Amino acid sequence: MSGFTSGLELLLSGSKGTLSTGSPELDALVGGIRKGMFYLFYGEKELIETLFRYLIANALKPQEGSGRPVVVYMLCGNYRKERTEIGTEELVELVEASGYGMEEALRRIHILTASSADQQALLIDELIGVLEREPEVSLVLIRGIFKLHFDDARIRNRHVVREEVQRSINRFGQLCAERGIPIVASGRPKKAKLIPKPESSSFLRHVANAIVYIRGRGKGSRFNRAFLLSHPGKPPGSAEYAFEVNGELGRDTPPFRQTFHELVARLRREFQEALIRVERREAFDLLIEAWSAELGAVSFAETVKLLDLLFLVSVVENRSVGEALRRRVEGLDERMTRIEERLRPD
Repeated sequence: MSGFTSGLELLLSGSKGTLSTGSPELDALVGGIRKGMFYLFYGEKELIETLFRYLIANALKPQEGSGRPVVVYMLCGNYRKERTEIGTEELVELVEASGYGMEEALRRIHILTASSADQQALLIDELIGVLEREPEVSLVLIRGIFKLHFDDARIRNRHVVREEVQRSINRFGQLCAERGIPIVASGRPKKAKLIPKPESSSFLRHVANAIVYIRGRGKGSRFNRAFLLSHPGKPPGSAEYAFEVNGELGRDTPPFRQTFHELVARLRREFQEALIRVERREAFDLLIEAWSAELGAVSFAETVKLLDLLFLVSVVENRSVGEALRRRVEGLDERMTRIEERLRPD
């Protein structure tokens, strides 16, 4: 029997390929996000959004011997009941802080949405399509995986809705387990005890390999608390946790200069070409010349967003041109005054 390895041992063996949550304390509690496992996190909406942003940033990190990883992010929810959205600005800030080229990194995030249970069931075909096009999918995120069980508008066909939601969950789990891709799903907590149960069925709690409840520690607190309720290889427990930005995540590409050129290229496409007056398009070219001339100053001021810095350079350039014109006008005014004095009869 020396050659026998159980499925659990195979699933939990080693840490190679384990994805970080972005928090050392949370990683220690859950053992990181392992390939092929199904994780259900539930709790306060803002905490889930923050967790998902850090998971995306870590999942985009190139792995040894692989190409550019891709993240699939599914948003499930009836917008008439509750808005489900991505904090785009916060995600972009985290992506930039992690050292990625922003535009290139965002291209590797595939967003899929469903606003009804039947649409959620159809997302499996969309996921299969992404997996066929993108062999380097490193993470599948599902926001509100069980939400449409309650929020679907078909009140009279609850049994159909339940079957569609359960079928989609089962297919997601099977497909990702077969391909060794981790799934991290989110749910809402029930309003009840100190540690509430997730708003889900026993079916989902059975399919998920690990279930974690997270809650805040109060306004202004850096730390939150996570409760590990079930895991195939770890005992239940809890821990306080906080997130850290790993600035070395995306440093395999020249971060600043590449980001600058990507932003300029995007502004040319999305802004300059839309300007109506030719004079303004030509003025935009002059601004790019000014930005490029002061690229050293822009790169040195790391605490300000790149686009804000470019606007600052534009304001400085405009002030410089204005001051030059003011001095020239004053000089011409002085010359005119002297000429008038010479021509004035005695």
